[in-house]
Amino acid sequence: MRLKRLRVTPRARPRQRDCTAPIGAHHLRRSVPAVPAPPHPVTSTVRIVSVDPGPARFFAWSSDDGRRLETVRVVMTERGLRASGYLVRVGKQSYGASYSVLCDAAGRTRRVTLHSDSAVTERGLSLTRTPGGPWLDGAGKSPTMPDLDLAFDVDLTASVFSNSLAIRRLGLHQRYGQESVVLAEVDFPDLTVEPVVHHYRTLDVTEHGARLQHHGPSGRHDLTVDSEGFVLDLPHLSYRLR
Repeated sequence: MRLKRLRVTPRARPRQRDCTAPIGAHHLRRSVPAVPAPPHPVTSTVRIVSVDPGPARFFAWSSDDGRRLETVRVVMTERGLRASGYLVRVGKQSYGASYSVLCDAAGRTRRVTLHSDSAVTERGLSLTRTPGGPWLDGAGKSPTMPDLDLAFDVDLTASVFSNSLAIRRLGLHQRYGQESVVLAEVDFPDLTVEPVVHHYRTLDVTEHGARLQHHGPSGRHDLTVDSEGFVLDLPHLSYRLR
């Protein structure tokens, strides 16, 4: 039998692009998709932490030897005062710390939150003063120190700012007077708490502020405050940066 021969048509070879030829703009549009612009500026992702409507103050203090620095932002409203601060100490016992203090309209401390870090340990403390008087820790328990309930103010041993709390509440920056008060004293960096009696006496009052004498566990020293009662200087100890 005679086989019929099949006729095979050769397939056309694909046309190759000349690599030396310039690429047109239409090729670029197809090969490189356009990058869409971000819908919002990058800065819009920053979260605003404080929404307090009242005027804010920002203070900074340095120790005379330059080994301790403190900064604090204070917001005052008709409902009271809120302060957020930071402490750094460099030396034999270096540490960093942060604190937040909330006072009511009468100047009484209602809540204080602290955190400290050092090469040895990391600690946190939260204290809240209930309307009836007892102080409660973060677990809702009252410390076994009855005298602590007599304290309307806190004193942070490493903080210059905390000296302002009792002075402002008692109005000693606006009048001549002498007061002895129990403070809830917090030591850094261990954050131990104990009730301690502090004594304040106004020595001089001017339109720009006042000069007072303070006597506490660390000794007796004079201090100056501005017209709002915030500490300016502790001679030979700390001074406000201006």
